[in-house]
Amino acid sequence: MLTEERQRRITEYVNEHKICRVSELCELTSTSESTIRRDLSEMEDRGLLKRVHGGAESIKGFGQDVAQNIRFNLNRDEKAAIAREAVSHVHPNDYVFLDAGTTIYEMVPFLKEIAGLHVVTTGIDTALACTDAGIDTCLLGGKIKQETHAIIGAAALDRLRRLNFNAAFIGANAMSREGTLTTPDTEEASIKQAAIEQSQAAYVLIDRSKFDAVTFAEFANVQQVVVITRLKAADRRKMPANIQLEEAE
Repeated sequence: MLTEERQRRITEYVNEHKICRVSELCELTSTSESTIRRDLSEMEDRGLLKRVHGGAESIKGFGQDVAQNIRFNLNRDEKAAIAREAVSHVHPNDYVFLDAGTTIYEMVPFLKEIAGLHVVTTGIDTALACTDAGIDTCLLGGKIKQETHAIIGAAALDRLRRLNFNAAFIGANAMSREGTLTTPDTEEASIKQAAIEQSQAAYVLIDRSKFDAVTFAEFANVQQVVVITRLKAADRRKMPANIQLEEAE
């Protein structure tokens, strides 16, 4: 298959599925992993897609979420490092809110070592993992969002606004250079915003694939929260001014 045809098929596939793994593109094009990685690098330089660790993401997914089973398999080492750093802000007997994000989910193995912890979450996968880990857990009731397994809707939002937390840990789909934190869904944005407002301290966990980007619904600015991430030297130019930043090792 010629390079031009292969890259055209890759572009169409990524735009259709919003995010995909290198292995999927190898199978799609009957091409080696090294060739696909080279293609993705060239295509990112041309502005056709965005590379993420282990795959590629569409730049046209402005208002759409990526399926949970795909998100769980992307940037896992980076997410685990960020999650470990986040847990350093949790103390015995704290009441904490955990968002439905996959980076938040990675906090659970570290949280189980903290005594007397009380967790409230809108993430079904996170609730199950916390329960399996023996953590006292409350899952807010409401509508289940199919793509992210998040609880959304008026009932969840009303209940959340009646609770208070020592800390909230929130995921984000994008962080702009201006410091705007966004997610594709307005109902998830409302949940995130309320959790931040109900917490003594709020932390947004975000991996480097989400830098210098924006999606549909704004829920916070970086000056309202502490952003926990993992940086490379080239990422620093993408950081917003006045960001409250904490780096994971």
